[in-house]
Amino acid sequence: MLNVHLCSFAQQVSFNKSKQNNEMYFNYTWSDHQDQTRDISFALPLRQLNKQNHKKFIPDLAQQYVYIELHKAARKIDPREARVQIQHRGQDILIQVTSRSDNLRDKWQRSMSQSQDKALDQYLKDNYYSHFRSHLGQEAVKPDHLRYILENTAALLPIAQAVYDKLPSNSETRAYVNLVLSWVQSIPYNELKNRITSNGAGYLPPLSVVANNQGDCDSKTVLMASLIRSLIPDVKMTMVYLPNHALLGIVLPFRTNEQTIEIDGMDYLLMEPTGPAKIPLGEIANSSARDIAGNMYSLEPIL
Repeated sequence: MLNVHLCSFAQQVSFNKSKQNNEMYFNYTWSDHQDQTRDISFALPLRQLNKQNHKKFIPDLAQQYVYIELHKAARKIDPREARVQIQHRGQDILIQVTSRSDNLRDKWQRSMSQSQDKALDQYLKDNYYSHFRSHLGQEAVKPDHLRYILENTAALLPIAQAVYDKLPSNSETRAYVNLVLSWVQSIPYNELKNRITSNGAGYLPPLSVVANNQGDCDSKTVLMASLIRSLIPDVKMTMVYLPNHALLGIVLPFRTNEQTIEIDGMDYLLMEPTGPAKIPLGEIANSSARDIAGNMYSLEPIL
């Protein structure tokens, strides 16, 4: 949860949706960072809203898939060169290669290990997951946030355009980002389950956050990144993963008193999409600032 002092909280005034023909019509009303009432309306195709990619990651199913793929790979090995035994041991799969030749044994042991890694990577890809490493070096599996951003920028364009149309002509990029940020912050918040142990439980893809009017830290941050990418396709961004929280960084001109993080010599301006605190671009929660200062974060550049 955020720990923010001396700031107001994002308020969603109203949320309505109605189905008409093959589209769902949405209307959101909220209070922005200046306590001004804002509203947007847009329509999204039902076929997009009904599309389901994400399911909870179940390690046993992943291991079963890998186990089957390893047997397929083993059958391709000439038994005159090597023999392979594949066994389940708890949560692990053990591969033992025997051969009269040490070189052939080592060759096929490496090949089977590569097949194991390839099979797991394929399973993760098929199920919209990716590998994740925490700031402590803990390895885990999480929803593939970068893929969701890439695949949802076009689908979210009606929302991005609806927000942009509320701004005066020739407004700066910051104005758009701040208005989107205040809207995303106003969407009701679900607490993020432990990213290392949750296996993706609780995560909602961008369109699901919009349709269900709720989302956790990761879900809302991915939605924010997708909406920025919709109208500003070339801007550099990064996901910033804190313990049980997430921020978004973006390369934009910034003021000296604003919060940034340096990555490969470039300064990324930070933002807090989660809410419910009304925190404009360039400001972050006290707890987030402590984690950043203590190097308690990991990064995932958004391509």
